[in-house]
Amino acid sequence: MIDENLPTFYLRPSSDNIKHNASVLLSQYGSEAAPAYALRHPDPASPGSKNRYAVALYDSYHPDILYGEVLLIPEWTQPSLSQEEIRRNGGVPPPPQPILPSSFIIQLYNPDQQVVVQQGVSKWSATPQWVFEMPQQSFRQPSVSSIDRTQSDPTASETTPKLRFKWKKEGKLSKDYVCSLSGKNTNPDGSKRKNREPDITISMFKHLREITMYEPNLMRLDIEDPKGLEVVMLLSAIVIREVYNGNMRETFNVSDVPRRSSGEAAPRKNPYERTRRQRTDVLPSQPRPPLQGQTVSPRPPPTDPRSQWEIDAETARLKKEVEREERERRQAEHAERKRIKKMLEEEERRAQLKQIEIDKETERLRRQFEREKRQDRKNNISPMPARPTANLRPNLPGMNYPQGPIQRPHSANPYRPAGPYLQGPANNASSSVFFGGGSSTNHRPPAGGKVSSKPNFFGLLGHSDHSGQRLNKKQSAVF
Repeated sequence: MIDENLPTFYLRPSSDNIKHNASVLLSQYGSEAAPAYALRHPDPASPGSKNRYAVALYDSYHPDILYGEVLLIPEWTQPSLSQEEIRRNGGVPPPPQPILPSSFIIQLYNPDQQVVVQQGVSKWSATPQWVFEMPQQSFRQPSVSSIDRTQSDPTASETTPKLRFKWKKEGKLSKDYVCSLSGKNTNPDGSKRKNREPDITISMFKHLREITMYEPNLMRLDIEDPKGLEVVMLLSAIVIREVYNGNMRETFNVSDVPRRSSGEAAPRKNPYERTRRQRTDVLPSQPRPPLQGQTVSPRPPPTDPRSQWEIDAETARLKKEVEREERERRQAEHAERKRIKKMLEEEERRAQLKQIEIDKETERLRRQFEREKRQDRKNNISPMPARPTANLRPNLPGMNYPQGPIQRPHSANPYRPAGPYLQGPANNASSSVFFGGGSSTNHRPPAGGKVSSKPNFFGLLGHSDHSGQRLNKKQSAVF
């Protein structure tokens, strides 16, 4: 503070804890600093505040009263056509960068007036300076004439005399600025500089936080609107601090399009999710009513190269994202096909191995069965028993046989004639007396059939009858 009796304005954060707003406090004659103006910036999150700078000065006690504002839209660099830079930037041209403007306009209200602040460089010290002019007459003279009412305001008239002011930096390494009134040229033709009046200091901007008005020199100004001059000096000082002494990207609210770094892994997505989303997009969309409390984005169409570059970069990024998702989906499908093919080949190989084992086991069992069958067949075959020749008599109970071989008695010729008592039927079979007693039994074969014979006692002693229960005696031809 130079002098506590001089009016001093302090730039402080806003009392409502809004980061992009500030308060301007006034202190004079040693009094406590009290709010005098409210400094407002647009919300950086709003789309309408992108790639531009704006500030407005309102009354501290009446928020609807606007004294003045500044809107600054920078120029942008032309996009580079170098293929190397485009390749380094991921296939899109580098983003255009804002160019620091060399001038800005302060819009005053009631009365409406535009003050152009032009940036320049001092010839002697090569320090930057900002020059602006204020008309000595700002208000129209009261008149009952209708002709006077149709004339333009004095602020817009080229014939209105103006005072020239400039903000100048005190030194190259200093952060203090001084606003002074340029001296008038007393020479009518303006050819000699020695007749020029010296500059008069009007205000001082210390440490980019305090603006002190040098009130004694303000009284010397022949100006009709001191309040307007005060607003112009405040707004010009704030713009110099924020635009020309701050970070351009933050000042103009320039934001880069977020892009994934090359080392960052992309999240894995279901390859069928995109197909389902594409099917949903094909369906006709129905107009949806706006939700309650939902407001439409007030972003205007792109009017600057930076906004257009952001749109192009976002389009290119989305295109690459779609291509990457499509490539990942194809890779996933190819990997799935390879996995299924490998699984089928493995199953087929296992089935072949299992069939080979089954064939081997079948062959082994077949050989074993044949070996066991041959062994069983070899074990079941035995030699035939010898035929008895010595004793052919059956060992029947109740029958006594003579010892020694049985000899048949010699008989006469059976065909010789015999007596009436010795004749018998020709077809009667006689049974032997040696094989037990009993009456003889005549057997006749059935008509038209054969006599079935059955071997008796090893098939050596004659044939038995049909029943196989009794033996036949043979009649003797003698008795």
